Amino acid sequence: MELKEKLIEIIQPICEGEGFYLLELKISGSVRNPVVQIFADNEQGITLNDCVLLSRKIQDELDFRDDLPATYRLDVSSPGVDHPLKFDWEFKKNLGRTLVVKHRLEDRLWREVGKLIDFSAGQIVLETKHGIKEIKRENIEQAKVKLQW
Repeated sequence: MELKEKLIEIIQPICEGEGFYLLELKISGSVRNPVVQIFADNEQGITLNDCVLLSRKIQDELDFRDDLPATYRLDVSSPGVDHPLKFDWEFKKNLGRTLVVKHRLEDRLWREVGKLIDFSAGQIVLETKHGIKEIKRENIEQAKVKLQW
């Protein structure tokens, strides 16, 4: 089993047990001294204290494993404001916010900007300056919250 798969198998239940979703796991650095980056979140958002708690629980588990590198660096953080939305709970969390959505339609890539007013497993609904746009989830290449400056 590859290191990333093994880590996901260990870390995902810890995140879920604490009420968080494991959004992404990245590994960089060297084979002997990897850097493991964990990105977690939930419907309420993740705080610095939550990251510290998850980091300690994950580190406690990893330190007892003989099948993992003895030295590593662990970073636990939020996915950041520019993280692409993928899951239903992320769309629910961002109802009423302005999104930038890149999607495919008839073999072309389109960009829509609008307020997320509804979503389902099959589509999202945006209120744009040109009216209501329904976009099939299967056609979405990327959906992000538009940063307001």
